[in-house]
Amino acid sequence: MFQNTIENERSNSKLSLEQQAKKMKFRSINKFPPCNVGDTVRVKLPEVDRSKGDPQNILFAVVSISDNQYYELVNKNGTLHQLYSRNQFTVCSEPLIDILEVLATKKSLREIANKQSFSGGQGFKKCLCKTKCLTNKCKCKSGGILCNSKCHPNSNCSNK
Repeated sequence: MFQNTIENERSNSKLSLEQQAKKMKFRSINKFPPCNVGDTVRVKLPEVDRSKGDPQNILFAVVSISDNQYYELVNKNGTLHQLYSRNQFTVCSEPLIDILEVLATKKSLREIANKQSFSGGQGFKKCLCKTKCLTNKCKCKSGGILCNSKCHPNSNCSNK
């Protein structure tokens, strides 16, 4: 008799868990409806992957969907290594990225964020040159960015 009660409770709890899982899946589908190939999506960039002056989100286009739940995202700077599930991004109302302008090379989110960064990625780069920053010995000039006020107080810098 005691054994029957235990088995009964186990089967009831299994049914309850299955019902709860169905409810959770239903809520998730309603909260995050599936998107289509060609839609523009916005991926939130973690704070550790960006500097203070960089945008908080990066725009991507959906190029393929696998298993009806994993999305491959691309933009003009590359294709993301990993596939994203629907709850990891927000769909934009307008198509902002053309699929024909995207790059097929696989990159991480941090690499793409560094490419789109205004300051070259995490943190600000600066040189401490005492000359006019004419050669590639200057960190800023060799990195392809302009010297800024944090670099050096030399007002006659040629890389500003």
